[in-house]
Amino acid sequence: MPKSNNWNVSYSAILFFEDLLNSNKKVLSFERTDDIFFKIMRKSGLSSVNALLINVYTVGLADVFRAKREFPDLDCIVTSSIWNGYTIEAKEHALDSEIGLFVVSEFSSALRERVPYLYVKRDRDGNPIYHFKSA
Repeated sequence: MPKSNNWNVSYSAILFFEDLLNSNKKVLSFERTDDIFFKIMRKSGLSSVNALLINVYTVGLADVFRAKREFPDLDCIVTSSIWNGYTIEAKEHALDSEIGLFVVSEFSSALRERVPYLYVKRDRDGNPIYHFKSA
């Protein structure tokens, strides 16, 4: 029986995230704790990553503060739906705190980087692509 969580993450979203981790070539293994917190061990001498999976349509500053309070060892916050995004303030505060704030597709790419929280998706011309939404 799946555990419940206070971030509205469905069991199907958790399974999707686990499939994403299992298919990522840089992921050696992972452990799921507290239902939505993932301790991810990476290959090739890359550091481990602690990721929190949440389901918030627009991740705001208060959500980042809450995540840091509830999961002090987190390295990345990942919002679980392709429809979700984050505010500019939330992204900036997360970066200032050395925490990655990502939608799922960004996080998958961030896992390939030596320092995941600094990952920024870019277009063909090298311009950053963010998933900003208004609060």
